[in-house]
Amino acid sequence: MNMTVGDLQFGFVDGKLTLKYASVSFNAGTFPNSLNGNLQVTPEDGINSTSSEDDIKAAAKKKIQTLIAEAPAKTTEV
Repeated sequence: MNMTVGDLQFGFVDGKLTLKYASVSFNAGTFPNSLNGNLQVTPEDGINSTSSEDDIKAAAKKKIQTLIAEAPAKTTEV
């Protein structure tokens, strides 16, 4: 899976600079079984203002895997 960490959004909370989210772009697989997209990784996903790029990518991968696991299976009627 290829991932790129883009912009990081910070804001002040109670007078302290706090990470709001990190934008991540990803793509995986080969056509016709490929997946690509963008998502935001937040402190709720386990990252913070001192997280490394690899930490953010690991949190994004976990979030993507969770989203895939929760997606309903497509059924085909014959």
